[in-house]
Amino acid sequence: MSKENWWVIAPDSGFEFEQRPNGDLVVVDRAGKEEHVLHGYEWMHRKEHGDIQVRGEGPPPFGRWVPCASAAPRH
Repeated sequence: MSKENWWVIAPDSGFEFEQRPNGDLVVVDRAGKEEHVLHGYEWMHRKEHGDIQVRGEGPPPFGRWVPCASAAPRH
């Protein structure tokens, strides 16, 4: 059984995501001092929340992430 979980950016973390014109998903802090491209993570939009969730054995090593309680893959 996989130990991977779905993760979302914590609402009060100061980080958010944006999708660049080239398709990259980038996690940025709202102060504009940091940005990180999400490479190597499976991800999907959560339209009802206006954000994304990423899948991995642990969250990305930047920003603050929490497990996504309602994350179920939709294909």
